[in-house]
Amino acid sequence: PNGDLWRLWVNQGKLIAQISQDNGITFTRHKVLAIPAENISARNENRPKIAFDQAGGVYLSWAMARERKYTADVRFSYSNDYGKTFTKPITVNNDNLLAGHSFNEMLVADNGDVSIVWLDGRLAHKLRKKGIKSKGSALYLAKANFKNANENNPAVFTNQQLANDTCVCCRIAMDFNQQGELAILWRHIYGDNIREFALLTLEQKSNKPQQPYQVSYDHWKINGCPHQGGGISIDDNNRYHMVWFNQGDAGKGIFYASSDDQGKSLTKPTSVGKLSAQAAHPHLLKNGKKIDIVWTQFDGIEHQLMHQRSIDNGISFSEAVELTSAKNGADRPFIIKKGKLSYVSWQRPKQGHWIQAL
Repeated sequence: PNGDLWRLWVNQGKLIAQISQDNGITFTRHKVLAIPAENISARNENRPKIAFDQAGGVYLSWAMARERKYTADVRFSYSNDYGKTFTKPITVNNDNLLAGHSFNEMLVADNGDVSIVWLDGRLAHKLRKKGIKSKGSALYLAKANFKNANENNPAVFTNQQLANDTCVCCRIAMDFNQQGELAILWRHIYGDNIREFALLTLEQKSNKPQQPYQVSYDHWKINGCPHQGGGISIDDNNRYHMVWFNQGDAGKGIFYASSDDQGKSLTKPTSVGKLSAQAAHPHLLKNGKKIDIVWTQFDGIEHQLMHQRSIDNGISFSEAVELTSAKNGADRPFIIKKGKLSYVSWQRPKQGHWIQAL
């Protein structure tokens, strides 16, 4: 809210942060945050999350790997003094099971309401105990507010199952619409391992999920997780802008589409990037009437960071342009915004963190 840019990473189980006050040109000396070291997952689709409120509150959420493979807990810590101190980390999932809970995403409203979604394995864990096979994970939501919490009145996260049969390790995407309702986009398992994207919106008054809609129809049948999450960004007129990646019989590559009725109907998906150049890992963000999409491509030698922009709210897009490249592999790119400007953030191994205004 004050215009600072934070970047967060993990080293030897410790969360480390730096702050930039000039839009990523320079950063402060790194600071080890006052949170005990844990076995924090920090890679690819599964990484720590940071959010802020309007009063200098800093919110952190991450997945803590447990003692068995593919098991983890979603963790949370909060600072009310802009990162000087943090609360003792707590576990968000409330089942106390040695099961999978990870790939968490977090949004914080202006009033401090925290929403965390993740992929949850408690039902699959219980079914395996009974000798019953399960299909994928479940989508869970936790909510709490820590603004007025204290030792005598601690905040407690609710746990709510929103959907079952989700892909087990593709990142989730979410945004608030203009009614303050949470819209969530994830990869779902339909039928016999058909991996498509689904969308639901939580009703504001009841906080109950509306009917989930299937939004991609590319017919990607794969007995495994693609490690390719989607992106969603909602504009001032409640148009849902979405981007995803599939390799199905009916559609291959990156696609963009939008919906004016929360996913009940969609515009015809538009292909993004070059399939021959392995276009993948898209992310998008709306800012005013501008819609920016970034993704990675690979020419056999280097990875390229690519960009397209729409200035008419997604009706048409400019030609794709290469922003920069990476010589030693590449992370996922993400778009963030400050006022009327949008910035792309991209970590390049052995080359460093790259951030630039779009």
